[in-house]
Amino acid sequence: MYFWNTKALAQELSANTLNKKHYKNYYLMTALLITLVYYYGMYSPYSELNIIGFEGVSTLTIIFIGIHCAYKANGGDEGQHFLERMTALSFPILVQNTTAGVAFGFLMVGLYFGLNLEGTAFDTWFEWSISLFTVILQILFFTRLRFYMKAVAIDRS
Repeated sequence: MYFWNTKALAQELSANTLNKKHYKNYYLMTALLITLVYYYGMYSPYSELNIIGFEGVSTLTIIFIGIHCAYKANGGDEGQHFLERMTALSFPILVQNTTAGVAFGFLMVGLYFGLNLEGTAFDTWFEWSISLFTVILQILFFTRLRFYMKAVAIDRS
């Protein structure tokens, strides 16, 4: 199981060497990681309704476009094993994005408390920065997913 090396996973998917147990493990780990990130998000909710609206609309749009692009990159209606490939590739990409998100979060929290910015006008800017970074990570996730889905589909041709 690849936790970080998305390129090697894409090569295995292209060679069709993963068995059903591997796909189940990727689905399980992806679900656990998404759930973990979800609960972290619940722990630190936004206070500004505008930020929640921006991120919500952005997320729905990115998911709609991202899944459609990944499907097309996999070959569209003629593609093979879309869900299996998408699930397997999602895991290492999510691990990488989550690592970047946690690093960014620690940096922001360190600056926030290190510079004693709590209770200042920086509070709103802080929330917008986190939200914008979240949207950027989502775009990055689907961009990389599309790239690797296309690589797998091309290698299978």
